[in-house]
Amino acid sequence: MSRSITRRIVAVALLIASLQQVSLAQDASGPADHQVTIIAETRARLTLRSDLNSKLSEAGDIITATLAEPIYVDGQLVLQRGTEFRGRVTKVAPAKRGQRSSHMSIDFEHILAPSGEVSISAQVTAIDDWDREESIKANSNGELKGGHRGEKTVDNTRRGAQLGLSGGFAGAALGGAAGASGRQVFGIGGAGLAAGMIAGLLLTKGSDIRVRPGAILRIKFTKAVTLPVKTMPSEFSR
Repeated sequence: MSRSITRRIVAVALLIASLQQVSLAQDASGPADHQVTIIAETRARLTLRSDLNSKLSEAGDIITATLAEPIYVDGQLVLQRGTEFRGRVTKVAPAKRGQRSSHMSIDFEHILAPSGEVSISAQVTAIDDWDREESIKANSNGELKGGHRGEKTVDNTRRGAQLGLSGGFAGAALGGAAGASGRQVFGIGGAGLAAGMIAGLLLTKGSDIRVRPGAILRIKFTKAVTLPVKTMPSEFSR
């Protein structure tokens, strides 16, 4: 009778020991993975790590940035702050005369997740440049516009008006000397003023895009992406 009890006690002890070994093995292997999807149209903010310049950048240039704020899905952390995003300039054109502004498009194609490099599809929708206190918005096609240089436009228009007015006075004087009527003389002066203002506008370039590292890129995921996420064990499973 005592031998039977002893055998049972030994068997129970062995069972407990084996269960402890399984538990230790699970803890050593870390939490289990499961899949989480970041849906299309999800918005995020990145901190730029590269220089952007519509006069110097070219299509295909590599752009790097890091996640400024973590991304959660259903309350679960999917991508932590500091996650690296890699992308490229897809289109770029410098500003030109005639008020034609620069434009640039940037797409992000990869992230360095804890599980490794993952392909994504995300587009820059705006750039917040805190140093220059300005925001560059993208249109529905993801094209960032450099805008217009208001102060330069006003300056060139004023100069053009002054030159046009001078030319108009000269033309009016010549017209008066040639016997033109007062209305004709006035018309010559007005035409010179208008021509000068138009010339000033046509000679004014649009604004180039110049952004230094540290600016905030606002992006949106254009396609859903599924990532493996670690499932942390609950207190009851320990």
